[in-house]
Amino acid sequence: MRRWLALVLLLAAAVARAEWLPPRLDRLVNDYSGVLSAEQAAGLERRLVSFADSTSNQVVVVITPTLEGDDEQSAAQRLGERWGVGQSRFDNGLVILIKSKTPDEDWGAVALATGYGVEGALPDVFCKRIIDDRMLPALGEGDYYGAVVAALDVVEPAMRGEYSFGQYRDDERRAALRALLPLIVFFVAVIVALVLYYKKHPDQWNNTGRGGGGGGGIYLGGFPGSFGDGRGSSGGSFGGFGGFGGGSFGGGGASGRF
Repeated sequence: MRRWLALVLLLAAAVARAEWLPPRLDRLVNDYSGVLSAEQAAGLERRLVSFADSTSNQVVVVITPTLEGDDEQSAAQRLGERWGVGQSRFDNGLVILIKSKTPDEDWGAVALATGYGVEGALPDVFCKRIIDDRMLPALGEGDYYGAVVAALDVVEPAMRGEYSFGQYRDDERRAALRALLPLIVFFVAVIVALVLYYKKHPDQWNNTGRGGGGGGGIYLGGFPGSFGDGRGSSGGSFGGFGGFGGGSFGGGGASGRF
């Protein structure tokens, strides 16, 4: 009997440990790791309060030093559900959860969890691209504020209905083409220079094996391209936020680690 009781207690402790959840506070930016300055946290809070007031959408940012054994995606989903992020009528909430690196846990994680009403504007594949393209590069450099701003610059217009995943992909393709443009110009310049040279020196063209069987011919191949508010601000208050609306979450979103 004692063995069974001990086993039950161990299982209960494991379950309790796996379900990480910080205390709910009446604000949208919750930095339990102390990685944001006072100005950064206050600025993000004002931005998100203004966004909530103008759209009724709620975006919550939580930065924590540990998940206590939980995985980031389920933690973000549970946080959104338990806190009631978003309006109950529209389920229009988004949780941005970042697990910061610490001396004891030298790894970081980030997750986006979407309410039911946001899944159309922010499908899982879009969330994953936002994390991979916009957040992880900044987080890898220790720039937590920059990572949150980069995410908000995309998710806010998407939640307003002003921006879509298709537009995001088009923008990324254009950016990739712009990045390749100098290389394209270089290769075109080389090709033009070679053509002009051999026009002026036709004998050189003949000597390189134009009709003969010798080696030394010029090969101009293609090149590949692919596109594809205080430190420790979990305390204190910034004001302006009217409370959570009871939104529901159904498993949408994505995650990544750094």
